[in-house]
Amino acid sequence: MKATQAELARLLASAPFAPDYGFRIAAVADGQCTIEVPFRPSFERPGGVVSGPVFMAAADAAMWMAILARLGVDDPCVTVELNTAFLAAARREGFHCTARVLRWGRRLVYGTAECVAAGDRLLSHHTLTYLRPDGATPPSEGAGGDPSRS
Repeated sequence: MKATQAELARLLASAPFAPDYGFRIAAVADGQCTIEVPFRPSFERPGGVVSGPVFMAAADAAMWMAILARLGVDDPCVTVELNTAFLAAARREGFHCTARVLRWGRRLVYGTAECVAAGDRLLSHHTLTYLRPDGATPPSEGAGGDPSRS
């Protein structure tokens, strides 16, 4: 791993969007990250459920941290695609989101994220693709694929 949990936590806390969500890193491994998402009344939409953008932001942040765990906090990767399936509602409750890289490519990194509430209740499932701009050093081979293939 090129970035420690403490380094990733500092980066996430300093990201301009982060204060609005209160994300906390719970666990990090090579190509994997779990973040805790506390409940905030500002997350509620009409009907008393946590709004979809909160789940999407959590999935995107968790995947970003999962990628940087291997590539280091200075990697310039950016999200190019995020697809979301909302599976259950969260009502006045926090949840955690775990992202896993499934394929490391030279230019594209692909993975999934799942947001889960207490009792392992699956709230949302996400697929994400990140782009590593030209000139980025290829990731080392390992978990999820041959970096020379994309």
